[in-house]
Amino acid sequence: MLKKLACFTGWLLVICLSLLFCFTLGLWQNWSTPVIVLCWLLMLLITAVIWAGAQSLVSVFKGKKGQRFLRRYRLSRREGVLLSHWNPGASVIRRIRRKRTRLPWYILLGEQSGKSTLLASAGLPRFYDDGDNTVIGPTRTLRWWFFRNLCVLDLSSNFLKGSAPFHYAWGKIAHWCARMPAPAGMIVTIPMSALIEGDFNALHASARRQRALIEPLMRRFSSRLPLYVLVTQCDAFPGFSLWHNQLSPEQRQQTLGYNWRTPLPVDGQDEQTLQALFTALHHGMSQVRMSMGRPEHLSAQDYATLLDFPEAFGRLEPALRYALAALCEPNAYFSHTTLSGVWFGAAEIQADNTGRRESVFMHDLLTQHLHALSLHHHSSRWFFRSWSHIACRIVLGICACWIIVSAVFSTGRIRSDLEQLSPQALAAFLADEEKHSAFSLRYLPFSPLLNWQHTRAETRLLSQSDSLPRLAGTTLSAWQQRVLSAEPAEQRELILQLANALQIWQHMQDGAGLAVLEQLAPVDEALQPRTWLGERSLLERLAFERHYMQSPAGVQWYLTAQQLLISLVNHDPELEWLVAPGDALIPLQASAFWPSLPGDIALPGARTRSGKATLNEWVALLEHSAGQPLPLLQQAQARWQVERQDAWRQYLADISAHLVSPLPVMMPREALIAIGQNKSYAMNFATNAVEELSDIPTSLAQPWLVTLRQLQRLSHENDMATLLRRAAQTDNRMRQSLGSWLKGFPDVKPTWNLQQSEQAWRKWLDIRNKSVQDAVAQSQSGGRLTRGLFSGNEENDASNPLVELLPAMQVLQGHFSAGSDDTAVAAIWAIFEDDARRLLGNAMAHSACWLNSQWKTTVIRPLGNQAEVRSYADQQSLSHQIVSDFLSGPAKALLTLGPQGVDAAEYADMRVPLEDDFLYLVRHAFPAELFLDVPERATTREGDLRASLQAQVDDLVAQQRALEKDALKLQVTSHPATIPGGAAVMPTGTRLTLNCQKNSQQLTNMNFTERADFSWQPGQCNSVSLDINFPDFSVKYALTGDDAWPWFVQRFASGEAYFDSHEFGEDESLLNQLGIKQILVRLSVSDPYALDEGWQRWLELASYLSDAREQLANLDAHSARQQSRATLASPISALPGDIAQCL
Repeated sequence: MLKKLACFTGWLLVICLSLLFCFTLGLWQNWSTPVIVLCWLLMLLITAVIWAGAQSLVSVFKGKKGQRFLRRYRLSRREGVLLSHWNPGASVIRRIRRKRTRLPWYILLGEQSGKSTLLASAGLPRFYDDGDNTVIGPTRTLRWWFFRNLCVLDLSSNFLKGSAPFHYAWGKIAHWCARMPAPAGMIVTIPMSALIEGDFNALHASARRQRALIEPLMRRFSSRLPLYVLVTQCDAFPGFSLWHNQLSPEQRQQTLGYNWRTPLPVDGQDEQTLQALFTALHHGMSQVRMSMGRPEHLSAQDYATLLDFPEAFGRLEPALRYALAALCEPNAYFSHTTLSGVWFGAAEIQADNTGRRESVFMHDLLTQHLHALSLHHHSSRWFFRSWSHIACRIVLGICACWIIVSAVFSTGRIRSDLEQLSPQALAAFLADEEKHSAFSLRYLPFSPLLNWQHTRAETRLLSQSDSLPRLAGTTLSAWQQRVLSAEPAEQRELILQLANALQIWQHMQDGAGLAVLEQLAPVDEALQPRTWLGERSLLERLAFERHYMQSPAGVQWYLTAQQLLISLVNHDPELEWLVAPGDALIPLQASAFWPSLPGDIALPGARTRSGKATLNEWVALLEHSAGQPLPLLQQAQARWQVERQDAWRQYLADISAHLVSPLPVMMPREALIAIGQNKSYAMNFATNAVEELSDIPTSLAQPWLVTLRQLQRLSHENDMATLLRRAAQTDNRMRQSLGSWLKGFPDVKPTWNLQQSEQAWRKWLDIRNKSVQDAVAQSQSGGRLTRGLFSGNEENDASNPLVELLPAMQVLQGHFSAGSDDTAVAAIWAIFEDDARRLLGNAMAHSACWLNSQWKTTVIRPLGNQAEVRSYADQQSLSHQIVSDFLSGPAKALLTLGPQGVDAAEYADMRVPLEDDFLYLVRHAFPAELFLDVPERATTREGDLRASLQAQVDDLVAQQRALEKDALKLQVTSHPATIPGGAAVMPTGTRLTLNCQKNSQQLTNMNFTERADFSWQPGQCNSVSLDINFPDFSVKYALTGDDAWPWFVQRFASGEAYFDSHEFGEDESLLNQLGIKQILVRLSVSDPYALDEGWQRWLELASYLSDAREQLANLDAHSARQQSRATLASPISALPGDIAQCL
């Protein structure tokens, strides 16, 4: 058990080490994982095959296990004896065949039917192994019978009735026969005794055994192997010996039987199958019977038997037909077989020597008939002939035809008038001749002649040269000055022309044809090594130039031009001439992806993938023309990886700068579907960028390229099936870990979480696809696409996927922390946000168009209906009302309040495309509060304040009325009035009057003490008067107002009060004339404090009431001013026809 465990562990270790080796090799060569696994399996398979082969060889050498493997190819003792009998005859047949002489040979097979005796008793000479054939015993295995013109292979009946080794040996014989020339036929013998007995079961069993035995040969040779039947031991048939004894010796040598020129398909149910055979036998025997007469030595019984013999012999037909049907009829187990002939024969015991036998009806069969049948069969099958003989004749015929055809074609190329051709015609002739390949089978037999003709024509053409050689130094120096004085792009063209010229000269030195040289770009006139004195065709010049380049002077010219090329390449260390813009370096226009971008945003053509391939072709051309590697070009190629990324970095920055704030534009349905299928402008650009930079290894990739590849990988893996995506992720993690371990560095975890990034990517795709579905489903323009976008004027609507689109992108961006500060990485994210911004722009454009149609429907059209029946004021009022309803209705969702007032709604730095005229109208003609909710409006607050103030007024009024209902009673005592300091006229009395709404109360004093009760109600008594009577006149002091009585009572708080003359109004002048400056009036009031308290309460309420009413008045005045200003600022002519840009 431990041994098995150790063996298993060892093999497992070997397999793991081989897998590790394959992965190390694959990672080094950057193979994919399936290729690595396939390489590993192939290594295991090759190892197993080599191991098995080595073990087999060891077993063979040691003689153990190899013996069982080789046993099937080794012969047993019996098979060895069989082979020793087979080889002599087979070698004779092969030897005769090699001499191109055909010796037909037949296979004779029968079941103890005396076939060997029949052959031995034929009395024919044997031409090989001619032993004593007088006494013949049974054939144990096989025996060869070589007669004069045919051979018979006699097989033992043991192969039919023998044991298993004989059956196995028969397989060997069948295999050997297959390697021999095809037999002329198969002869199956049937003993006469079996036919006489008529046991159909025995006949059927015997025929089936014979058929099963010959089946391998029949299957191998098919119709090329005729089948013949020989009925032997015919002397057992009653009267046969008597009958043939009456024949002459020549007649007994003839053939007794019948053969069909067309092979006979045997049908056991058809009684006419053997009719031809027995009809011919009966006819021949009847004729012989007539020629016999009546022999005298025969008894009557023998004579009767002799006469009845033809008819008696015909009664063998049913049994023979049944036997032949069992032998030849097709079925599911044996291949189709046809019958070619049936013969009869016998070996009679000689009367004078009972130990010897003599065959009858066999001589002509073996000497003539079988040979003739083989010839006939061979002539009817032409493919039986010797293949080597036929092959030789075919090859000779093909060669003869080839030479004849070549002569015909070569004759068309032979020109007898070369001496008379002009130089131009000679050049054309050379070009046409050189089009033909020197190894073309069509002209190969006569190629020496054609080559001689070509050399002759070329020599004649060169002898007519009228050109002069140029100096290499002067010509190439002039070219160098031309290059150095040109612009970078033109420098490149001139240098490449020199390189192409070197290539053409190299082809000329290699002996290229004129037709090939004509197809190449022509060499510039300034670089041609010869000056032509006259006009020459291009082919003539090429022929002269090719001859010159193959001369030593031409070789020196070529080397000088190479040195010039090297110096021109190295003249500019920065290689600006190589990467200069030109027609061959097509820039990558950003407008190819975003048609709206300007055409000046483009990636230089030298930094594109096709441009890099073009540069590599130029570098290869320059190095090949220079004949050596050029270090300057190789160093430049090493820098191209970084320079390409830097160029792409600037390219991305330029694109992202124009994609940050796109205009809201309606997108067609096809563009929306393209976004949903990841075929948008941004996705196509990202795919193209990754493909363009796919040749940059990961180790040299800049952060922005790493981010772009990661995003493209997420996009690609999202399209894959879940199982394939997980397999790809596992493969990448395994390759990264194994690569880090093999390099000896710790396994560095990626800066981004792949699983979380995939989840964020799929979430973003789901939101984007929902947005696309909403946009596609929006058959008409409407504000539904922008629902919930502008939180300033409506509550957020979570059912709109556009609300979550940009936040989902920010979440995805958060999983890519590496290089997040890089401007190129920011440009990548801006490009990927382009789809989201285009969807936002589409939604805003749809909403703007819908709002514009609503404006025309709900504002412009109602104003035009029955406008002639309304006055201007009514029209103005109607327009103000309609516009107000429009602004508070459909337009409210697309407008917002900003620092400058009402403005178009904005989301993610993108504004709804509303017209400036409309915004100006809204800002100046309508209050901004119209776009606020009712609780947030100023008018709502004013209304609430007005209601509150009105409630306060009502409450104060109620309190005042309650106080006014309570009358305050005072007792006033009047005393005499006097004038301080005396006067000419003195007061005679006073009268105090309190005027109230319901009545008036008075207290009259005639300078006596008088008392009276006064009832005062706050707010009900608004005037008090004090009349001072003099003898001839009176003066009056009056107070008005709600505070007249409290103030008056307060003045007499001390019981007296001085009144100045000016307090009496119009009577002031009279008093002054009388010298009265003051008048002292004495009044005493009972309980003035209650009056003062009641008055103060009423006065406080009155003050509050006054303030509230003043605030109400101010609010009313402000509303009136706003309404007047709005009316003046919104004329009907100021209403715009279109309020939004419907793009």
